[in-house]
Amino acid sequence: MPHVNVKPFSIIDPKFKVRLNSVRLEALGDAIFAVAMTILVLEIKIPATNGPGWHAFAEAMHHSLIELMCFAISFVVLGIMWFGHRMIFEYIGKTNRYFIFLGVLFYMIICLVPFSTKLLATATFEWYAILIYGLNLSLSNLTLYLQWTYGIRHQGLLERELPEEVRKEANRLFLLSPVVYAVAIVISFWFPMVSILIFIVTPVLYLLPGKLDKYLP
Repeated sequence: MPHVNVKPFSIIDPKFKVRLNSVRLEALGDAIFAVAMTILVLEIKIPATNGPGWHAFAEAMHHSLIELMCFAISFVVLGIMWFGHRMIFEYIGKTNRYFIFLGVLFYMIICLVPFSTKLLATATFEWYAILIYGLNLSLSNLTLYLQWTYGIRHQGLLERELPEEVRKEANRLFLLSPVVYAVAIVISFWFPMVSILIFIVTPVLYLLPGKLDKYLP
């Protein structure tokens, strides 16, 4: 057999290694949230009136109430997720390829929210629409939770010390809504109206004052 010269693996001097700052990844996330939240309103159809006057307009708006409701729910949910996404970068200041991959996965699922919202607005009380919408929101939270968990477990990515109370409360908030949405999905087979009410109430829980407020300016 011919002799093959194999060069031994050489360790790169740390001063030559690339440092991946999290700023660009955070900026990409901000842009994706902005686009997804804008698409939500673009998906709302202009009410078709049967004639002139306030009565015709009010009747047309009545048929658009469900569509507006679904828009409002998803817009608030995306706003809450954006805030959670924003907060993780207060503690995680650096990235690596795995952290970036988890971020891209999270952004991909966020981009599907306008689709699942439109489906829910079209077939509001059908189990399959509630299933798709609930799964979309649950996976959004779970992928962001995975990114958060990976980031805080790798000390090289942390930018500041993480208080234990913040870690526990953040984990609870990330995992609360997937559990609640799972309940909504199961209930939808018998009581779809209750599932819709769960979708309405759940974002409100995140808007209430919590333990993390004292860490905010």
